Amino acid sequence: MRTIFTFPSLENPMKNVTLNAFGGQLILATIAWMCFGNLFAQEQERDLERVFIPEARVKAIEASRAGGGTLLPPLGLPFVDDFAWPSLYHESAPVNVKRWEASPVRRTTTLAYQAPTIGCATLDGLDAVGNPYALNPTNAVGYADTLTSRRLLLGGNVPGDSVALSFWYQSGGIANGADAGEDSLIVEFRNTAEDDPWQWVWSTEGIDNDTAFHPVVIPIVGTEYFHNEFQFRILNYGALEGNVDTWHLDFVRVDEDGMEPAPLFEEVAFVAPPTSFLRHPWTAMPWPHFVDSVDSYTAASVTTLHRSFGESTNSQENIGLKVQRVDVLGNVNNYVPVAGEIPNNSIQGLFETDYIDDLAIFTPLFNEAVSDSFATFHVSLWEDEVGGANGTTQSGVTDNDSIVHVQTFKDYYAYDDGTAEKAYALDGQGGELVVGFDIQKADTLEGVWIHFTPFYDDAAGETYTLKIRGEDEENPGQPGGEIVTQYAIHEPNYFANEYDGFTYIPFEAPIPVSNRIYVGFVQQGDDRINIGLDKSTNTNPEYLWYKFPNTPWLQSGIQGSLMIRPVLRAGKEPVVQVSEMPSRLEGPTVFPNPGTHTCHWNLERVTTVQMLDMTGRTVAEWFDMAPGFQSWSTETPGVYLLVGTEENGQTWTQRWIARP
Repeated sequence: MRTIFTFPSLENPMKNVTLNAFGGQLILATIAWMCFGNLFAQEQERDLERVFIPEARVKAIEASRAGGGTLLPPLGLPFVDDFAWPSLYHESAPVNVKRWEASPVRRTTTLAYQAPTIGCATLDGLDAVGNPYALNPTNAVGYADTLTSRRLLLGGNVPGDSVALSFWYQSGGIANGADAGEDSLIVEFRNTAEDDPWQWVWSTEGIDNDTAFHPVVIPIVGTEYFHNEFQFRILNYGALEGNVDTWHLDFVRVDEDGMEPAPLFEEVAFVAPPTSFLRHPWTAMPWPHFVDSVDSYTAASVTTLHRSFGESTNSQENIGLKVQRVDVLGNVNNYVPVAGEIPNNSIQGLFETDYIDDLAIFTPLFNEAVSDSFATFHVSLWEDEVGGANGTTQSGVTDNDSIVHVQTFKDYYAYDDGTAEKAYALDGQGGELVVGFDIQKADTLEGVWIHFTPFYDDAAGETYTLKIRGEDEENPGQPGGEIVTQYAIHEPNYFANEYDGFTYIPFEAPIPVSNRIYVGFVQQGDDRINIGLDKSTNTNPEYLWYKFPNTPWLQSGIQGSLMIRPVLRAGKEPVVQVSEMPSRLEGPTVFPNPGTHTCHWNLERVTTVQMLDMTGRTVAEWFDMAPGFQSWSTETPGVYLLVGTEENGQTWTQRWIARP
């Protein structure tokens, strides 16, 4: 089920209003016009409809399907995967680490709520290329994702070995959940029958507003399952319209004597990524601004969530961190803070750890001779291997004993963690949104990064103009007058070609800024422009404001952080010569637009032409296309980009909408 949360653009217009005869009528008429003229003007939180999938993953999945789904050699027991490490078919990892045949299923770290251990396999309504399985049908439902294990060598086992499959599951978590009574999670086993090899063994229905993980144990007892081609698969049945009706799986295990959900051993593990190493609200800021007051901008502590499965403190070891700086030349420098180990005496259950007693974890590694403005740090957080100090042979899954947080200092401020769990949009013509940023050092604003996310019913006609505002002098903390409006009309760019990719929009001229500024845009039409919404952080109620042509400014009522990042000069030398860069051309007119099956264009010169779909995937390409009348046809509806590169390196881009 698709979820849309809406928040009205006006509070109660009658609040604290005193009326007299004629004046009251006039005020009432004005209020009524303001309210009903913007009756549907509101902010919305929406489920994601598309997630970018790299082309390499798509090709791997297609290759696996061509080989019958059995490209990976069989595995012996135990089979264990808690998804803390790249174990899916398409991920970069050795073959012995991979646990699954190719599938559209994603490994995620931010969509579940308090998973048993960090990382989950997420099943949803997205296909292998990150698009909805069914885009056009209203409320289309059916079987969506399938996660199929590698073949397992069970030929040497018998029912008396108590072999069982166990796992933990959650419906939705932070993402859109599967609906009770409508959606299902299903498990099937592969038997020896050639005509019908898959047999249902277990299923459950969706759970509304689910925030718990539920253990499942399924004994493998039928003799038809004890063969060396055994596999199990987990399927979801629900909406086919995108990142909706999600299920999260964790700690999947097949083993002898497996009649209890894993883990049976002493185990301590990370549960979620750490909070930002910068002081709230920032997750990123320019290094020249940070270094002016390191103590002020570094977090007093960094909270990390862990889970202990052990029943005694003996199963817990020390935890700590180390820092690596990777400079622009690729050099790696290591630093271990003095206070890098923290005793952990927690017993079974969730517990938090506050890292950082040493505020100077970044500055010792920064090399101004290499770069005086950019820096990237890899902060490794670790837990000692369980069982090392207490002399036992018990040991947890080592993959979940460490995580890496990448702390980047570049030329922008950010509140988000770089991952969108939802989408944010304004519903109403002329809607304006701005995000407030406290610029810590006078600088020059050069542009803005925005993460646009496409939505199924907003394929055409979105346009916007950039706007920068100062702070309202009479109402501190609220947007004030315009600093600059960039009147050039822009369209959202959904072709960043990476997960959660951002689009950079430069300003027409550099803008001197200091103190509080508000960065955002005005949407020109009725179409909603969807922006990535990070639900793992929450700065919207403090910094996100919105309005419509006839409404006052309102603070956002939606939890999360909007993925907009202002870009500053931040120590960079200004660019004074760009003559060597290829220019962009106007491009030929594509017609009819929108069209049905076929579009046409007329080339004036020899040109290499690409046709890209909404994911940025090349669906057609013509090298050295001759001048003259050209055409292309498709049966797939959507928005396409026609990109031309001429012999002199100049390029042009035109958008075409197909509505078969």
